[in-house]
Amino acid sequence: MTDRASRAFRWLSLLVFGWWLAPGIPADASGVHAKAVVFGQSACFSGPNRQLGIHYRAGLLAAFGERNAKGGVNGRSLELISLDDGYEPERARANAKRFVSKDDVLAVIGGVGTPTAKRIVPVLREAGIPFVGHITGADFLGDFKRNPHVVNLRASYLQELRVMVDQVVGKRGKTRFGIIYQDDAFGRSVLRNYQAVLKEHGLHILAKSAFSRNTHAVHAGLFTMAKADLDVILIVGPYAANAEIINLANGLGHDYIIGNLSFVLSSELRKRVETPSDRILVTEVMPDPTDTKSRIVRSYQRALRAASEREARTAEPVFNELSLEGYILGRFVITVLERMGTEWTRERFLQQALASGVVLIDDWTVEFQPGTNVGATFVRLTDLGTTGEGGLEKDR
Repeated sequence: MTDRASRAFRWLSLLVFGWWLAPGIPADASGVHAKAVVFGQSACFSGPNRQLGIHYRAGLLAAFGERNAKGGVNGRSLELISLDDGYEPERARANAKRFVSKDDVLAVIGGVGTPTAKRIVPVLREAGIPFVGHITGADFLGDFKRNPHVVNLRASYLQELRVMVDQVVGKRGKTRFGIIYQDDAFGRSVLRNYQAVLKEHGLHILAKSAFSRNTHAVHAGLFTMAKADLDVILIVGPYAANAEIINLANGLGHDYIIGNLSFVLSSELRKRVETPSDRILVTEVMPDPTDTKSRIVRSYQRALRAASEREARTAEPVFNELSLEGYILGRFVITVLERMGTEWTRERFLQQALASGVVLIDDWTVEFQPGTNVGATFVRLTDLGTTGEGGLEKDR
């Protein structure tokens, strides 16, 4: 048996038989202390895309603060150790190693980005530490046999792309597609998914170009697109890079439909796009964070306002999809802790996180099918126009 197969078998055994383990909660169990349970986080809090980590953490801490104000879970407060990785893979790997060797945590939660996840996953897998709620829809995280310690709470990039391409082809009649992508694990993963989705429609990528991560030197790719007579360009990157490309395209008079995935953080993209329009599409994997008809949105907004009051901030908190996703992650983690009973071990945490059946967080549903680690499929398509397709929602 290979080392990888052996590790996977060990994890699967723990999932199946974990309820036989550890009859109580030892005071020195990993990340569990007499008055607190501690989680780790590696995300980008610096660099050109720092708002991704900042907003995600804000929502997560709002959920923890809300519960801590009620006495925590089983008398233990919820604590989070957040380390900055700057959206750089090697820094993320170093942070993961620190969680293994120095900072005592029950699980690592709330990360951002595919290239960082690529480095974190094997470190935590070897150490037996659950990895929960990372902001990416990359395929490898949904490979349960290879990564049974990973818990995904969002739809995959493949699902996002299906919603977008179905709409652009079926409703707008466009057939000539190109892509400008970040040249790393994130971009290459989406490139493969994009090719697969277009193939379902009998279409192909007619032009492609790549750019480096964490750079503003992204303009050259657009000139490559101009030679292919395209209808649609998918830009695969975070908000800073995507906004640069969109503004250049608009400035040059192009009328492309420009697609963006949920990772772009549409509220930040909107701030940076000089001429918003309904040609600029964004997939979202969360409900509208301003729609107070939704119970989860009302809870999230209350929690974020309460967090602002605790920190004596005078400005109204910013409501966006990413802080909402962080809040849902926090609520999910709390639900898992409640389901663990008196056995607060990493194995028990993972077993309960991936347990079959519906987890209802107000009116938001998380559900894992047996033998899987992806708990959500919701995707909606929006645009940056004043009236566009913001109401178009598809639960896939």
